[in-house]
Amino acid sequence: MQRRDFVKSSTLLGAGVALPRFSYAQVKGSDVIKVGLVGCGGRGTGAVCNMIEADQNIKIVAMADLFKSQFAGSKKKIADFVAKKYPNKAKDIFDENTVKTFDGWDCCDKLLKEDVDVVIEATPPIFRTPHYAKIVEAGKHAFLEKPACVDVTQAREMMELSKKATQKGLCVVCGNQRRHSEHYQDIIKRVQDGEIGEIVSAQCYWNGAYYVGGWKGFEDLGFDTMEYQIRKWSSFIWPSGDHIVEQHVHNLDVIMWALGDKRFPKEVRAWGGRSADPDLPYPHFGDRFSHFIVDFDMGEGLRLQSYCQQERKTSGEVGERLIGTKGIMYTTGGCKLTDLKGNVTYINKKPALNAYVAEHKYLLNAIRTGQRVNRLDELIGSTMLAIAGRMSAYSGQKFKYGWVLAKSKESLAPKEWKFGKYPLTGVPVPGKFKLV
Repeated sequence: MQRRDFVKSSTLLGAGVALPRFSYAQVKGSDVIKVGLVGCGGRGTGAVCNMIEADQNIKIVAMADLFKSQFAGSKKKIADFVAKKYPNKAKDIFDENTVKTFDGWDCCDKLLKEDVDVVIEATPPIFRTPHYAKIVEAGKHAFLEKPACVDVTQAREMMELSKKATQKGLCVVCGNQRRHSEHYQDIIKRVQDGEIGEIVSAQCYWNGAYYVGGWKGFEDLGFDTMEYQIRKWSSFIWPSGDHIVEQHVHNLDVIMWALGDKRFPKEVRAWGGRSADPDLPYPHFGDRFSHFIVDFDMGEGLRLQSYCQQERKTSGEVGERLIGTKGIMYTTGGCKLTDLKGNVTYINKKPALNAYVAEHKYLLNAIRTGQRVNRLDELIGSTMLAIAGRMSAYSGQKFKYGWVLAKSKESLAPKEWKFGKYPLTGVPVPGKFKLV
């Protein structure tokens, strides 16, 4: 089978499948959709505003977070957004005085006992899997932020949860928002239709001229405590999965999408490390790597090179590139196609709906029209590539991709969820870090 035919035949575009005349979260036509938010940080707060912009016939009825201190800022930002954007509907959509709030380790359990139709899950990534297990059990539709999980053990569980969600007729849409960008949809379709010929090489990048994370404001907790590491989760491996998983998954997801979502690597070999910058000391700024390079052998001679870094005052680049026998696709600085000499053959400059809004419009429309949409498997696949790349970079080892999902026992989750001392073991050292 030719590679282009394989890609076209295996592509999943997420088309809705009609549900029976029942749903575990009953919403029909013009009904107000009741929304609960789990994770009231910047991304969770932003996701609520995005959902409101997508559909004003919703009501935010409950909010949950491990830390009670998160509510005030989140509620103010949402209330200010609604009041400015939709002043005549503001109180119907979000009333900061009556919205219910739940904090503590069981905050998600408490929220799920409320009358909510759909849950936005936007906590630190380590919580995504255990929370989604509860969301599915409660029979709620969901929007899950990326990544799908942080380790192989969670990935296996998410695969099972995805099946259960489908069996229950539940909708789940994820925060890999490029899938909902009209410009990305257009350019990927052109690639899959063969406009650049057979794909022979692929690259993706998230190279940031910054370091996400910091320590000011919480240092009195102690760097070796669970609370500090959760509050500064993006700097630590176990709650974030490292930035190759938490952030670079976006770019890997675009490549997987272009290749049809069913094509996985044969082998993985990665390199990476932690900057020696004395202004970013361990453990103040966590234990994660600052840069990764991964070589994915995709089979049939196709290689995918993956690059990501967070290094201050460096050159930044975010995007994807596919090289074909007839041309090249670029998404850095806009979605475009060129010939092999670099001459632009196509570029899309049409106005498009914000992808962060479009993903919520897609989810809410599916709920209203009684369709079943499940976009979780796509994100699990892309997250697994990032996890495999991380494992190879930490260990310095080359391995078969099939080994990771079939045999690895990696698990980053704490054995017990409670505040107190949570010792760090240092930044992983390639050649010494052991694969499990």
